[in-house]
Amino acid sequence: MEVNKLFKNERLTKILEILQQKRTVSTGDLQESLFVSASTLRRDLLELETMGKIARKFGRVELVKPENVELSYLFREQEHEAEKRKIADTASVFLGDNHAIFVDSSSTASFMANYLTPLRNIIVITNGLRLAVTLDSATNVKTFVTGGRLRTGSGSIVGDAAMDFINSFRADLAIISCVGVTGEGVYMSSETQGSMKRQMMAHADQTILLCDHSKFGVKSYYRLGGIDQLNAIVTDQAPSKTLSRAWQQAGADVLF
Repeated sequence: MEVNKLFKNERLTKILEILQQKRTVSTGDLQESLFVSASTLRRDLLELETMGKIARKFGRVELVKPENVELSYLFREQEHEAEKRKIADTASVFLGDNHAIFVDSSSTASFMANYLTPLRNIIVITNGLRLAVTLDSATNVKTFVTGGRLRTGSGSIVGDAAMDFINSFRADLAIISCVGVTGEGVYMSSETQGSMKRQMMAHADQTILLCDHSKFGVKSYYRLGGIDQLNAIVTDQAPSKTLSRAWQQAGADVLF
C-alpha cells in the first residue's frame, strides 16, 4: 500500500512539473508522458483538481494560479523519502558544534534534525514549523522560528515579518532545497519561498543545496540564484557529467 502511494505521489508531482513548464497540456499527452492508463490518469487529475492545483477543460489540463503551486508538506515528505534521508546523512559532514545554521522549510532539509540534536551549542533559525517542533526536545539546540504568514498545508512561514527576522541573524551555514537545478541556476516555484531562501543565503557564510535526482535539469519561473552562490550540492545519485562539470566549474562541490 505504501509503495502504491509513493508511485501515485510521483505521478502527481510529474504532472505538476509538466504543467509548470507548459502551463497547459492535453490529457492524451499526459497519458503518454506518464505511461498510465486513461482511468489512472483520470483519478490522478481528479485528486489534483480536488486539491485546487489544476483545472480540466475540454480534454486539456492547466494549472490554477501557477505562481502559487506548492505541494503539501506531508505530500513532499513522503515523496522520495529514502533519497532525502540519504541526502541528509551525506550533508551531515557540514555540521559541527557551536554553529549557527539557517534551515529552510523544505521536507528534505527537515531530515537534518536527527543530525543536529547530538551536536553541542547549536543555533537553528528556521521558517519551518515541522523542523521547529522536531527540535523542541533537543536541549542543546537553541531554535529560533520566524514570525510571518503560515502557508496553509506547507508548514512554512513566509512574508515581510519572516524576511525581517532572517535579516537580524548571521549564520555559519544555510541549508536549503529547491524545485529544480540546472547547470546555470537554482529554481523555485514560489517567489515567497524563494525570497526566504535567498535571504538565508545572503546572511550565511556558506550555502548547501539539498536536492534529489528528480530536480536535475528542472526549471521554474523563480530563479533563486546561480550555482556560483553555492558552496556544495548534496544529492542522492551522481548527476550527468555535463551537470557535474558545470557545478564544479562554478565552484560548488558535488556530494552524493
